[in-house]
Amino acid sequence: MADTAILNELLNRIAPSHRQAFRSDYEAIRQLPGAATDLQKFLDDFLEHCHRLYAATAGAIWFRGPNDGPLSLKSSVGFERLGMNNGHEHAHLELLGYAMSQNKAFVVKPFSAPASDSGVANPTDSFVVVAPIEDGGKQLGIVELYLGPTPRRGKTVDERNCYAMWLDHLVRYLCQGVELRFLGSAAPLQPALVNLAATKAEIEGYKEAIRRSLEVTLNNYVGMSFGSLRNNQTFMRGVHELLEENGLRIACAECGAPSILRCQSAGNSKTGVFLYDHYLETGRTFHGGPSTFPRVRLVPKPPRRRSV
Repeated sequence: MADTAILNELLNRIAPSHRQAFRSDYEAIRQLPGAATDLQKFLDDFLEHCHRLYAATAGAIWFRGPNDGPLSLKSSVGFERLGMNNGHEHAHLELLGYAMSQNKAFVVKPFSAPASDSGVANPTDSFVVVAPIEDGGKQLGIVELYLGPTPRRGKTVDERNCYAMWLDHLVRYLCQGVELRFLGSAAPLQPALVNLAATKAEIEGYKEAIRRSLEVTLNNYVGMSFGSLRNNQTFMRGVHELLEENGLRIACAECGAPSILRCQSAGNSKTGVFLYDHYLETGRTFHGGPSTFPRVRLVPKPPRRRSV
């Protein structure tokens, strides 16, 4: 499932009044890698936002020591409430060790094993989502979020599985932030490309919102004329300038090709007719001819034609 599809699925399952806060925490995580903070502050902020996104009761980030040494706790929230000091530390570390051998996040039910042949178990009464921190094929550590005995989010098996996949997505930003703080100016390529792709998708969303808004605005004038040829041409120049600024064209009502809608004098019409001006394989072509402004559908502006 694509990251955007997972986000939409999770948003659909939480109360409308909580969706803005959910989006805000997610956006904060996306911005964290580039924030002017040291490594510890970055880890603490990342975990705090994840803790809120998951409505978790507790959470922690662990990193492997030098030379593949034992896991070390680097950040935690609410961990003291899990009762790990009551003889469960060893079982918990075994669960983390199992997670280090996995390549994706998973959910473990209370007092249960993650798999029938895992040989480990969740020693707490809480559902827990566990994700390995992997960078370039190397396992660096673990992120774990405890949802409680009765989760506020992730109430069903399908929903908990969505939250597991979502944690894999969030861990990418964790890896990016850690790498940037360790490598300084030698920024890693892959996280940068991931960030560019996410930004591109966000920009495309803005473009689509602009396209829909302009389409609604223009279609308010369907069936109208502005009283004279000059007025109609003035209106169409304004329309074209606005569409040009946003990389858009009007789809021809006859053939569907991207076009510039113009108003030109024709026959006995005192106010002119609206024509779709475009280039087809046969050359420059005009379609249409209504005497009032037509209903429009906006499409992306095509690449500039190469001169032969």
